[in-house]
Amino acid sequence: MVIVSKHQEPILDKTRLNADIVEFPQVHPITEDMKIEHSGVSRLVMIDRYSFKDIEKKTLKVGDFVVLTVKEDPKFPARGLGFITALDEKNRKADIWIEKEYRSAIDNPESMETGIITRPIDVIEKPLEVFYEQIAKRNATGLASVEKTEEQRKASFDKFYGQLSNLNFIPAGRVLYGAGSGTEVTFFNCYVMPFVADSREGISDHRKQVMEIMSRGGGVGTNGSTLRPRNTLARGVNGKSSGSVSWLDDIAKLTHLVEQGGSRRGAQMIMLADWHPDIYEFIISKMQNPRILRYLIENTEDELIKKLANEKLKFKPLTTQEEAMYQGILNYRTIPGMAVSTKQS
Repeated sequence: MVIVSKHQEPILDKTRLNADIVEFPQVHPITEDMKIEHSGVSRLVMIDRYSFKDIEKKTLKVGDFVVLTVKEDPKFPARGLGFITALDEKNRKADIWIEKEYRSAIDNPESMETGIITRPIDVIEKPLEVFYEQIAKRNATGLASVEKTEEQRKASFDKFYGQLSNLNFIPAGRVLYGAGSGTEVTFFNCYVMPFVADSREGISDHRKQVMEIMSRGGGVGTNGSTLRPRNTLARGVNGKSSGSVSWLDDIAKLTHLVEQGGSRRGAQMIMLADWHPDIYEFIISKMQNPRILRYLIENTEDELIKKLANEKLKFKPLTTQEEAMYQGILNYRTIPGMAVSTKQS
């Protein structure tokens, strides 16, 4: 059942949410003295990134307050808040009434007007903490749990909660999300990694460490200045190195591969010293605006910069072998009984 306000808009059913919270020992129930909800972006960030959620969706039902991906874009997805108005368990979909401030991200004009969109259940999350005081209590409980006696834990909890709930002190995001959650996420927001050892083993070990840190919600800083430049002799294999930028690009791709603890996107800062021979390639590799690249080509007298900018802009068509492979896939789809039909039944 969806509870609505006098303006016929869904509102939070605190009693029902508290009944769901009973199943999660980490989460503190909503009480009458809880007032801090925040507003605008601050509210969305609090609920999306730091609130404890029913990840398994075992309590998900019609009328629930949820956070979800309103606009499904591979590069720039838009998150928002709303209430479930209908639930189709069989097809794993739900109708969600989106709060007004998040409707600008809706692509369909009709859906934007009604505020109701249909989304897969997979992109919906149910927050159990909707007041900042709930998060503060969980954090205080977790931070005080290291004390040796119940009396000490109670005293530490009171001190922590007093400071947190009065906003005298706000911990870093990873602490807000992790403390008291019972998960194995990191309490540190950012890590500065040691220099990367200039070997296949060294790069592999560094990559493994970055992946582990990011999977637990930490951001990573990498300095690739110790990696040998492009075309440097690799004696062990009697060949040449692909250069520091190629290896750093491989490490950078982990940002999109590793799902972080919480909903925060992966974060990396990758550096190269200005004295490194690959510095031009490194800078140009980060450029996304073709106008800047064309400007460099037309105005620079440095042949290396011109060459690297041209390589970045160069369109690479499919090879004959690739064309044949993709054409074969298309042909295969037209053979009766050999591919899943895309027609609506």
